[in-house]
Amino acid sequence: MKNKKKDLPPLEEKDEKNEIPEIISEEAPPQVVEPKPEPKPKKEDSKARLFFRKVLRWLLGIIIVFGLGFIASIFMLYRPEVQDYQDEVQTLNGKLQTAQEEIAALENEIDRLTPLENENEALIAMQNEFELRIAVLNARIDVANAQLALAEEDTSKAQISLEKTGDALASINKLLPTDQSDIVAAMQQRLELSLSEIKDDPYAAQSDLDVLATNLLQLEDSLFGSP
Repeated sequence: MKNKKKDLPPLEEKDEKNEIPEIISEEAPPQVVEPKPEPKPKKEDSKARLFFRKVLRWLLGIIIVFGLGFIASIFMLYRPEVQDYQDEVQTLNGKLQTAQEEIAALENEIDRLTPLENENEALIAMQNEFELRIAVLNARIDVANAQLALAEEDTSKAQISLEKTGDALASINKLLPTDQSDIVAAMQQRLELSLSEIKDDPYAAQSDLDVLATNLLQLEDSLFGSP
Protein backbone atom coordinates (compact mmCIF):
# COMPACT_ATOMS: atom_id res chain seq x y z
CA MET A 1 0.00 0.00 0.00
CA LYS A 2 1.25 3.21 -0.89
CA ASN A 3 1.44 5.76 1.79
CA LYS A 4 -0.77 8.52 0.90
CA LYS A 5 0.47 11.86 2.03
CA LYS A 6 -2.04 14.02 3.59
CA ASP A 7 -2.52 17.22 1.83
CA LEU A 8 -1.20 19.88 4.17
CA PRO A 9 -2.07 23.48 3.76
CA PRO A 10 0.64 25.42 2.12
CA LEU A 11 2.78 27.39 4.41
CA GLU A 12 2.29 31.08 4.19
CA GLU A 13 5.25 32.72 2.91
CA LYS A 14 6.25 35.83 4.64
CA ASP A 15 6.43 38.76 2.47
CA GLU A 16 9.68 40.08 3.54
CA LYS A 17 9.40 43.01 1.25
CA ASN A 18 6.10 44.28 2.56
CA GLU A 19 6.81 43.60 6.19
CA ILE A 20 7.41 46.84 8.09
CA PRO A 21 9.51 46.47 11.14
CA GLU A 22 7.82 47.68 14.30
CA ILE A 23 9.53 50.76 15.73
CA ILE A 24 9.57 50.93 19.43
CA SER A 25 9.82 54.46 20.73
CA GLU A 26 12.01 54.96 23.63
CA GLU A 27 10.04 58.10 24.79
CA ALA A 28 7.44 57.60 27.49
CA PRO A 29 3.84 58.21 26.46
CA PRO A 30 2.23 61.45 27.77
CA GLN A 31 0.53 61.10 31.04
CA VAL A 32 -3.14 61.98 31.08
CA VAL A 33 -4.24 63.74 34.31
CA GLU A 34 -7.63 62.51 35.16
CA PRO A 35 -9.84 64.87 37.33
CA LYS A 36 -10.18 63.77 40.81
CA PRO A 37 -13.70 62.74 41.52
CA GLU A 38 -15.50 65.09 43.97
CA PRO A 39 -16.21 63.52 47.21
CA LYS A 40 -19.77 62.46 47.37
CA PRO A 41 -21.77 64.22 50.10
CA LYS A 42 -22.64 62.22 52.96
CA LYS A 43 -26.17 60.98 53.06
CA GLU A 44 -26.83 62.75 56.32
CA ASP A 45 -25.73 66.17 54.95
CA SER A 46 -27.85 65.86 51.82
CA LYS A 47 -30.93 64.98 53.84
CA ALA A 48 -30.42 67.96 56.15
CA ARG A 49 -30.08 70.33 53.20
CA LEU A 50 -33.24 69.01 51.60
CA PHE A 51 -35.08 69.40 54.88
CA PHE A 52 -33.96 73.00 55.34
CA ARG A 53 -34.83 73.81 51.74
CA LYS A 54 -38.34 72.49 52.27
CA VAL A 55 -38.63 74.48 55.50
CA LEU A 56 -37.47 77.68 53.75
CA ARG A 57 -39.95 77.15 50.96
CA TRP A 58 -42.78 76.66 53.43
CA LEU A 59 -41.74 79.77 55.38
CA LEU A 60 -41.51 81.81 52.20
CA GLY A 61 -44.95 80.60 51.14
CA ILE A 62 -46.42 81.43 54.55
CA ILE A 63 -44.86 84.92 54.48
CA ILE A 64 -46.25 85.57 51.01
CA VAL A 65 -49.72 84.40 52.03
CA PHE A 66 -49.70 86.54 55.20
CA GLY A 67 -48.36 89.52 53.23
CA LEU A 68 -51.12 89.26 50.65
CA GLY A 69 -53.68 88.94 53.41
CA PHE A 70 -52.28 92.00 55.17
CA ILE A 71 -52.38 94.04 51.98
CA ALA A 72 -55.93 92.87 51.28
CA SER A 73 -57.04 93.79 54.80
CA ILE A 74 -55.51 97.26 54.50
CA PHE A 75 -57.19 97.71 51.13
CA MET A 76 -60.56 96.64 52.51
CA LEU A 77 -60.06 98.84 55.58
CA TYR A 78 -59.20 102.05 53.73
CA ARG A 79 -61.31 101.48 50.66
CA PRO A 80 -64.43 103.23 52.11
CA GLU A 81 -62.33 106.25 53.11
CA VAL A 82 -60.79 106.42 49.66
CA GLN A 83 -64.24 106.20 48.12
CA ASP A 84 -65.52 108.94 50.41
CA TYR A 85 -62.54 111.09 49.50
CA GLN A 86 -63.17 110.56 45.80
CA ASP A 87 -66.85 111.42 46.27
CA GLU A 88 -65.90 114.58 48.17
CA VAL A 89 -63.43 115.60 45.47
CA GLN A 90 -66.10 115.05 42.84
CA THR A 91 -68.58 117.14 44.85
CA LEU A 92 -66.04 119.95 45.25
CA ASN A 93 -65.29 119.87 41.56
CA GLY A 94 -69.00 120.21 40.86
CA LYS A 95 -69.27 123.16 43.25
CA LEU A 96 -66.18 124.75 41.69
CA GLN A 97 -67.67 124.41 38.22
CA THR A 98 -70.95 125.92 39.45
CA ALA A 99 -69.06 128.82 41.07
CA GLN A 100 -67.13 129.44 37.87
CA GLU A 101 -70.37 129.50 35.90
CA GLU A 102 -71.86 131.96 38.40
CA ILE A 103 -68.76 134.16 38.18
CA ALA A 104 -68.99 134.14 34.41
CA ALA A 105 -72.68 135.08 34.61
CA LEU A 106 -71.89 137.91 37.05
CA GLU A 107 -69.12 139.20 34.81
CA ASN A 108 -71.55 139.26 31.92
CA GLU A 109 -74.07 141.08 34.12
CA ILE A 110 -71.39 143.59 35.13
CA ASP A 111 -70.53 144.18 31.49
CA ARG A 112 -74.21 144.73 30.79
CA LEU A 113 -74.72 147.06 33.75
CA THR A 114 -71.51 149.07 33.34
CA PRO A 115 -73.08 151.51 30.87
CA LEU A 116 -76.08 151.80 33.17
CA GLU A 117 -73.76 152.41 36.12
CA ASN A 118 -72.00 155.18 34.24
CA GLU A 119 -75.36 156.64 33.33
CA ASN A 120 -76.48 156.30 36.95
CA GLU A 121 -73.37 158.11 38.15
CA ALA A 122 -74.07 160.88 35.69
CA LEU A 123 -77.65 161.10 36.95
CA ILE A 124 -76.46 161.20 40.57
CA ALA A 125 -74.03 163.98 39.75
CA MET A 126 -76.83 165.87 38.03
CA GLN A 127 -79.13 165.30 41.01
CA ASN A 128 -76.45 166.57 43.41
CA GLU A 129 -76.02 169.63 41.24
CA PHE A 130 -79.76 170.29 41.33
CA GLU A 131 -79.91 169.81 45.09
CA LEU A 132 -76.92 172.13 45.58
CA ARG A 133 -78.48 174.82 43.43
CA ILE A 134 -81.80 174.50 45.26
CA ALA A 135 -80.01 174.76 48.63
CA VAL A 136 -78.20 177.93 47.50
CA LEU A 137 -81.43 179.46 46.20
CA ASN A 138 -83.26 178.59 49.44
CA ALA A 139 -80.50 180.26 51.48
CA ARG A 140 -80.62 183.37 49.26
CA ILE A 141 -84.43 183.58 49.58
CA ASP A 142 -84.22 183.26 53.39
CA VAL A 143 -81.61 186.02 53.61
CA ALA A 144 -83.57 188.28 51.25
CA ASN A 145 -86.77 187.84 53.31
CA ALA A 146 -84.84 188.60 56.51
CA GLN A 147 -83.34 191.74 54.93
CA LEU A 148 -86.81 192.88 53.88
CA ALA A 149 -88.20 192.24 57.38
CA LEU A 150 -85.41 194.26 58.97
CA ALA A 151 -86.03 197.05 56.51
CA GLU A 152 -89.61 197.04 57.76
CA GLU A 153 -88.30 196.89 61.32
CA ASP A 154 -89.97 193.52 61.86
CA THR A 155 -87.28 191.66 63.77
CA SER A 156 -89.53 188.71 64.61
CA LYS A 157 -90.31 188.07 60.97
CA ALA A 158 -86.61 188.41 60.10
CA GLN A 159 -85.71 185.86 62.75
CA ILE A 160 -88.39 183.44 61.50
CA SER A 161 -87.10 183.81 57.92
CA LEU A 162 -83.66 182.65 59.00
CA GLU A 163 -84.83 179.57 60.95
CA LYS A 164 -84.21 177.16 58.02
CA THR A 165 -81.18 178.93 56.59
CA GLY A 166 -78.86 176.85 58.75
CA ASP A 167 -80.24 173.65 57.21
CA ALA A 168 -79.70 175.07 53.72
CA LEU A 169 -76.08 175.93 54.52
CA ALA A 170 -75.55 172.43 55.93
CA SER A 171 -76.87 170.91 52.68
CA ILE A 172 -74.53 173.17 50.69
CA ASN A 173 -71.58 172.07 52.80
CA LYS A 174 -72.49 168.41 52.24
CA LEU A 175 -72.81 168.74 48.46
CA LEU A 176 -69.76 170.94 47.88
CA PRO A 177 -66.25 169.52 47.40
CA THR A 178 -64.24 169.30 50.60
CA ASP A 179 -61.78 171.97 49.41
CA GLN A 180 -64.63 174.56 49.52
CA SER A 181 -65.82 173.77 53.05
CA ASP A 182 -64.14 176.92 54.40
CA ILE A 183 -66.49 179.09 52.35
CA VAL A 184 -69.56 177.51 53.92
CA ALA A 185 -68.01 177.70 57.40
CA ALA A 186 -67.62 181.50 57.01
CA MET A 187 -71.28 181.77 55.88
CA GLN A 188 -72.46 179.79 58.91
CA GLN A 189 -70.54 182.08 61.25
CA ARG A 190 -72.04 185.14 59.54
CA LEU A 191 -75.56 183.67 59.93
CA GLU A 192 -75.08 182.98 63.65
CA LEU A 193 -73.79 186.49 64.14
CA SER A 194 -76.83 187.97 62.38
CA LEU A 195 -79.27 185.91 64.48
CA SER A 196 -77.61 187.09 67.69
CA GLU A 197 -77.85 190.74 66.59
CA ILE A 198 -81.44 190.91 65.25
CA LYS A 199 -83.11 191.83 68.56
CA ASP A 200 -80.44 194.06 70.07
CA ASP A 201 -78.74 195.56 67.00
CA PRO A 202 -80.87 195.26 63.83
CA TYR A 203 -78.53 197.57 61.92
CA ALA A 204 -75.52 195.27 62.56
CA ALA A 205 -77.66 192.25 61.69
CA GLN A 206 -78.65 193.93 58.42
CA SER A 207 -75.00 194.54 57.60
CA ASP A 208 -74.06 190.91 58.29
CA LEU A 209 -76.99 189.70 56.18
CA ASP A 210 -75.78 191.87 53.29
CA VAL A 211 -72.36 190.16 53.47
CA LEU A 212 -74.03 186.70 53.63
CA ALA A 213 -76.23 187.50 50.63
CA THR A 214 -73.17 188.62 48.63
CA ASN A 215 -71.28 185.43 49.52
CA LEU A 216 -74.20 183.25 48.42
CA LEU A 217 -74.49 185.08 45.12
CA GLN A 218 -70.76 184.71 44.46
CA LEU A 219 -70.97 180.98 45.26
CA GLU A 220 -73.85 180.53 42.85
CA ASP A 221 -71.99 182.34 40.11
CA SER A 222 -68.87 180.22 40.62
CA LEU A 223 -70.86 176.97 40.53
CA PHE A 224 -73.49 177.59 37.89
CA GLY A 225 -72.52 180.78 36.15
CA SER A 226 -74.29 184.10 36.15
CA PRO A 227 -78.11 183.81 36.21
